[in-house]
Amino acid sequence: MSLDINAIRNDFPALQRLIKGKPPVYFDNACMTLRPQTVIDAMTHYYREHPSCHRRSIHKFGKETTAAYDKAKKTVRAYINAKDADEIVFTKNATAGINIVAHGLNFQPGDVLLTTTLEHNSNFLPWQFVAKKAGANLAAVPLTPELTFDLDAYRKALTDEVKVVAVPHKSHITGYTYPVKEIIQLAHARGAVVLIDAAQSAAQDDIDVQELDADFLVFSFHKMLGPSGTGCLYGKKSYLDNLTPVFIGGETVDDVSHNAYALTKVPERFEAGLQDYAGAMGVTAAVEYLQRVGRPAVRAHIGKLNALVTQGISELPKVRILGPAAAAQRGGIVNFQIDGMDAGELSIILDETDNIMTRSGVHCCHAGYKRHNLSPSLRVSFYMYNTEQEAELFVDRLKKIVRFF
Repeated sequence: MSLDINAIRNDFPALQRLIKGKPPVYFDNACMTLRPQTVIDAMTHYYREHPSCHRRSIHKFGKETTAAYDKAKKTVRAYINAKDADEIVFTKNATAGINIVAHGLNFQPGDVLLTTTLEHNSNFLPWQFVAKKAGANLAAVPLTPELTFDLDAYRKALTDEVKVVAVPHKSHITGYTYPVKEIIQLAHARGAVVLIDAAQSAAQDDIDVQELDADFLVFSFHKMLGPSGTGCLYGKKSYLDNLTPVFIGGETVDDVSHNAYALTKVPERFEAGLQDYAGAMGVTAAVEYLQRVGRPAVRAHIGKLNALVTQGISELPKVRILGPAAAAQRGGIVNFQIDGMDAGELSIILDETDNIMTRSGVHCCHAGYKRHNLSPSLRVSFYMYNTEQEAELFVDRLKKIVRFF
């Protein structure tokens, strides 16, 4: 199934702009996707029609907000095939979800918390923090030379002391998809809890948390057409029931006295205070838009763009693409270095000359870049509204810049 790119592009107001007479070429989708008009309209509808609190307010505005918020939960439940909407906790992003789990589990001295050597700071720092606080040990599974997951090394690292395994579903550095089902099965055989960081995969991959048997899974809606400041923590009901809340306050309790409180049920106990109701309605619109387009079609499209760019930049001298050599194994990401050229300068030149928006640096992966002796890189990431013409323009401009310098 192919995408009607022109029709899709017309749905995104940001792509209709002209900057210095040229349209934007947005290749920073691994950081944040653009939003279609339907998402913007859904959020505006809340502020215009029923700007009120949910649940606590039983008037007409409150009832409308409650119904829309509950619909968002049910929409997300279906999107990842959770058993029940009560397993869906709305957060402000994936980072918040990971912190809720990391701080909510009770670790003991000597426990091992296992990640990999190429984690986003958001799936590294919370575990580092709680490990130091509890006297536990943070360990990392080494990756292969191609920066893919090493199952043999993982099996060796899975000792009885490992209490939690936290890994990405898809790498934000390479685009490589981890064998998460096998990772989960091996961890469960050792009695470890597993958290999957699906921030990069939720916008394009079919995720079935029941089929994966994931204990926890997090993602951010701003990476899948949704509003910034909105995210999801999925947790098996049995695990959420036993997780210690990080925040306590309004909405998290059923009763309070001067000396005690009674927590409310899951998931409300993890959603302290007033929520981003407009954001939740934007989430519903974003998921519905993605479902109409179809994730298989999105994957096929960005795969074509990856192959086109990979072939083009591979013709340049002294280029190193991070991750597997085959474009098909890197989803919608081409992250690369050119020996002797500064990634930040490249990104600035591309932006200033042709509005080609990329990402440069260590991509919130400081420890991983140090561990693997990587210098800052230039990351190009594609989504449904990007075109082959844009990919060709990027390759052409990059070649000219390299020749000039």
